[in-house]
Amino acid sequence: MSLTFDLWYDFRNPPQWHRNPADLYAEILDQISWADDLGFSCAWVSEHHFTEEGYLPSVFSALSAMAMRTTHMRLGTSVLLAPLHHPLRLAEEAAVVDAISGGRLDLGLAPGYRVAEFEAMGVPKAERGSRTDETIELLIKAWTEDRVNHDGRHFQFSDVAVGPKPVQDPYPTLWIGGSSKVAARRAARFGCKFMPDSGAAPEVFTTYTEELAAAGHGEGELATNIVVYVCDDPEQGWEDVKEHYFYVYQCYQRWFAEAGDFLQVDESIGAPDDLSRDLHIVGTPEMVIEAIERRREARYFDRLIFWARPPGLPIEKSSRSLELMANHVIPHFA
Repeated sequence: MSLTFDLWYDFRNPPQWHRNPADLYAEILDQISWADDLGFSCAWVSEHHFTEEGYLPSVFSALSAMAMRTTHMRLGTSVLLAPLHHPLRLAEEAAVVDAISGGRLDLGLAPGYRVAEFEAMGVPKAERGSRTDETIELLIKAWTEDRVNHDGRHFQFSDVAVGPKPVQDPYPTLWIGGSSKVAARRAARFGCKFMPDSGAAPEVFTTYTEELAAAGHGEGELATNIVVYVCDDPEQGWEDVKEHYFYVYQCYQRWFAEAGDFLQVDESIGAPDDLSRDLHIVGTPEMVIEAIERRREARYFDRLIFWARPPGLPIEKSSRSLELMANHVIPHFA
C-alpha cells in the first residue's frame, strides 16, 4: 500500500549552533516553500515551552506563516499540548489557521509530559489525560454548534458563541499523539487519526485499529515519526548528522527522566557514535527504502513524519536530504 511522507519542524535553535532567530525562521520558511512542490504531503510543527533552545512555543503563528508560503501541502501540529491550552481559545486559533490556509489544517493533540511546562503554566500534570479528553469534546462542540454549553470537570460554559467556524467540513482532521494503549484508545474513542512514536510497542498500533473498528469509525489512519536522513554517502551522512541526533537524544533523555517516564538513564550512550545506527535511518535512497520497508512490516503505518531539519543542521545539507527523498524514495512508495 502507498505511503505518505511528511516534514516535521520544531524551529529549535540549540546554543552550540545558535543563529539569529530571524535568520533561522526565514530559512526554514524558505525551505518549506521550496519543498511544497517536491511531493511531500504535510508540514508539521511541534510545541514545547520554556527551553533554552527556543523550541517552537507558538504553533499557530508558525502555521499561519507557512500557510502564506505554501499551496499544496497540508499543515499540522505534531503535536500540540492540549492541557496547556484553553479549549475555546484553541478552537478559535485553529479555525483562523484553517481559513488562512484554505482548509489545509490537521490538528494533532497529546497530553504532554514535561514537568517544567505544567508547573510554569499552573496546570496539574495529573489532570493531563482528562483535560485532553475534555478539550477534544469542546473543540468538536465549538466547531459544530452555534452556541456552546458545557458542564465538565475542568470547564463550564453557557451559551458561548465561538467563531469563525473552520473552512473544512465538519472540522479539521484531528490526530491523537502518544505511544501507549491509553492514547490508542483515546484516538479510537473519538474517531481520530493516531500518531504513535515509531518505538511504540506493536500492540499499541493494533489496539488503535481494533478499537477504532469496534467503535464503528472505519479504518482510520496511522502516522509515525522516524529519524531519516538521505545522503549520497552513508558514512559521510552519519558524520553530518550524528552530533545533532545526539543533542536531541540527550534532551529527551533528560525530559523523560524528569517526567518519570524512564526507570533509568542509559549510561552506555555517552557520545554520538554510541547511538544506535539501527534507530536512525541514514543512507542512500536504496538503503532508506529498505529500512522503511522493514519498519513497516513490523508496525504498519500509512504516513511517515520525519525531521526535515534536525536541530542545528546546516540548511544546505537538510535540503539535499529532502531532494533525494523526493526524487528517489517517495516515488518508490507512491
